[in-house]
This record gives sequence, structure tokens and C-alpha cells, in this order.
Amino acid sequence: MTIRLTGISNSGLDTDALVKSLMTAKRANYDKIGQQKTQAEWKKTDYNTMYKALNDFRNNTILNFKMSSSLSAKLAASSTEAIATATATAGAVNFPHTLQVTKLATSASMASSAAVSGSLGISSNTTVKINGIDIPVDAVSTLNDFASAINNTAGLNVKANYDATLNRFFLYSTNSGADAKIDLSGNGSNAEATTILNNLKLNTAVPTVAAGNLGENAQFTLDGVSSATLGITTNEFTISGVKYSLKGAGTTNITVSSDNDKVIANVKAFIASYNTMLGLVNTEVNETKYKDFLPLTSEQRADMSDTEITVWEAKAKSGMLRNDPTLSTLAYGMRDSFSSPISGLTGSYTTASSIGITSGAYSEKGKLYLDEDKLRKALEADPQIVQKIFGSDGDTASKDGIAVRLYDGLQTAIDKIKIDAGTSDSASSDVTSNLGKKIKEYEKTLTDMNRRLLEMEETYYKKFSAMETALSKLNSQSSWLAQQLGQSS
Repeated sequence: MTIRLTGISNSGLDTDALVKSLMTAKRANYDKIGQQKTQAEWKKTDYNTMYKALNDFRNNTILNFKMSSSLSAKLAASSTEAIATATATAGAVNFPHTLQVTKLATSASMASSAAVSGSLGISSNTTVKINGIDIPVDAVSTLNDFASAINNTAGLNVKANYDATLNRFFLYSTNSGADAKIDLSGNGSNAEATTILNNLKLNTAVPTVAAGNLGENAQFTLDGVSSATLGITTNEFTISGVKYSLKGAGTTNITVSSDNDKVIANVKAFIASYNTMLGLVNTEVNETKYKDFLPLTSEQRADMSDTEITVWEAKAKSGMLRNDPTLSTLAYGMRDSFSSPISGLTGSYTTASSIGITSGAYSEKGKLYLDEDKLRKALEADPQIVQKIFGSDGDTASKDGIAVRLYDGLQTAIDKIKIDAGTSDSASSDVTSNLGKKIKEYEKTLTDMNRRLLEMEETYYKKFSAMETALSKLNSQSSWLAQQLGQSS
């Protein structure tokens, strides 16, 4: 081990101070590489923040907005909701329908004919067959256990419940119509199963309508066409984008119309999200870069207060993505998606501005504003116009709608960011992105430089130690010589 000296009397030098001074110059390049590594890490973090924000905006906001339910909403109204209610999808045609309901579909059900004993009454494990499916039952099972076994059996289309207050067991079919049934007739040869059903006071005969354990089909006509012709047996069904829910017998009129209020609200919400995303991109691209504020070294930190460090690092981290080509291109593309017309559309409405969506002043860098009255007028003239302007998916980019353009443009930017910075701000597991590889190179360089600096520091100490040893010997020799000369005189 090197003995480090701190001001030997022989030389009068502060060796530690001298070595530190010599090493300061040698460590300047090491600190510079360390600062470059830190900047790369900060840039990777900023890139990954943008990656997550862009990915979320693309895969949630834009993807949802591209759906026809957002771009071309429809409204269905029933003149008598006690007979039927209706909802319409975007694909429904604006058309009045007449619905005449004769009979509702019914489900099958069974219940204990009297109070039950409170137990299944079996002494060994068995199975109970319902609708031809075997339900396993343990000898120690309670009535609630048996109900759970029924409810957990896939494909049975039957649910069970034991009401302890009424002391009765209930079975319900989960579907409706003539195909709905609760068939217990397959248990005749199973004594234990028969015991269970008898204890539960359930009818084990072949199901009949009179017994209440068979359902019945719905009967109705829609625009003069019978439910039998349509092949529909249930109370809820969808035809031509309209979902009907039958409630009772009688006649009602169903009117399908465009839900312009919903479309306008969807466009308004989309523009707000777009402005937020574009604002985030513009902020990164235009953020001030303070070139004189580099990452602090450990020595610099030691001489600063916490407040000073915070203020310094805020400026040092600023502008990591200033004028970044990927984000600059994205910002331009986002603005261009709204300003360029949709090729192939004809008439008065072919651009975003024609339906009331315009950008503000140049200084606002593409922020959008919506004229709701103008959009409503366009929808009244053409209920599908928002679908056409935003959702068109053409064979070329010029024929694509705004949402399609944004969706594709964001993916291009996301892919480039992934190449440059990966998908996580952590560099430890990223060995494929450009910044990830650069950070790894910095780490290796710093490791090698630090090893050389330590070796150099040890060399300096050894040289000073040798000098002190030599001076010590010289002093000893001088003292001896002086003594000898003094004696001779």
C-alpha cells in the first residue's frame, strides 16, 4: 500500500494538495465524458416520455375516434318505451320503423314446491344431470355448495340459488325462447340424484310448458316482417344497426336519426386532446437550450446548495430535444393533416376548415379551434361528413381522412423514437437503441479512464514518496558531514 504523505518536513510540500492539483487537469476529460453520458441519459428520458405520450394518444384517443360510433353517431327513439326501446349504431340508416309485439320471449324456471329439509340428504358422492350435463356433488355438500356447482358449470345455461329465508331452491334459465329449458329428466336411474331432487322438492318429470320449466319464443313483426321469418326468438336483437329490447305487447314506432350533438361533443373532445398533444411536441421542439449549463460534476455539487443545484439542473436539462428532427417532422405532419384537403371528396365540405375546424395565429403553432355552429350546419347538410373528413381510408395518403393520417404519422414518429431511444428510460437493459448503445459506450470509456486515473494517481504518490525518501537521506548525510567538520575544527 502506498503511504500518502501530507506535508513532509523534509520538503515542506503538501503532497495531497499537489497530487490533487495534478489530477484535476487529468480528470477534466473524464468529467467531460461523464457530462456527455448524463446528457445522453436525460435525452433518453425525454424521448421515452414523448414515446409514452404519443403511443397513448395514438392507440387510445385517435384509435377510438376513428371508430364510426364517434364519427357518425345515431340516435334511436321509441314512441312507446313500455313496448320496446331501441339504440342505434353508426351503421343504422335514418329510417322510421314500425314494431308490433304480440308476445315476449320467456325463460325457463323451477322452484321448490314446498319448504325443503335444508340438506341434500345423500351419503356418497354423485352427479346430478341438468340439461344433459353432469354436475358433481360431494356427500358433504350444502345446498349453497350445490347451487355454486351449478352456477360454475360452463355451457349449462342454468343458474341456481338457495333462499334460506324462504327455505326454497330456485333454478333459472339464462337464455330465453323455446330453446330455454331446465331438464332434470335424466336422473331417473341415479338413486342419489333422485334423493337430492326430491329433498329439494323439484319436478323431475320431462319438462313441459305447463310445468313452467320451458321458455317461449318472442312473437312480433318489424316493418311487416314476422319474427319467425327473421329467425328471431329473443326479446333483444339487432337488425340493420338497430338494437331492439322488447318490453311488452303492443305497437310502437322506432325512429332512427343522426345524433349530431354526440358527434360535435366527440369532435370537440378530440380537438382538445389533439391540442394538448401538439402542445407537448411543440414545447419539446422549442424548449430553450442553455449551452453554458452542463451537468454538474461531484466536485461542483459539493460547492453548491440544494437550491442552487435544483436551479442549475433545470437549465442543464432544458432543450434536450430542441429542434429534434423526428418531433419537428411530426409537428409539421400533425398540422398538415388538418390543413390538407381530403382528395376524392366533392362538394362544399372537403377540408377540416370547411366544417369549422381551423388553426389559430401563427404564434400558436397549429392550435385548433372549433366553430360548433359551422360543424352543426355541415352535419345537417351531410350526416356522414365527419366520417368522411376524419375516417376516410383511401389508397393514398391524400385520400385518407385526418384521423387516419394522424394515426399513420404518429406511428412513424414512434418507430423512429424507438430506434433512437428505445421504449424505456432505463439504459441498463437497453442495448439496441442508438442512445442505449451510446450510454453503454460512455460507461465503458469512463470505467477505463477511471482505472487509468487511479494508476496515474498512485504513480504521483510513489514519486513524491521517493523524493521524500531521497531528501531524508540527503538531510541525514548533511547532518553527518556537518558533525564531522565540526569535530575536525
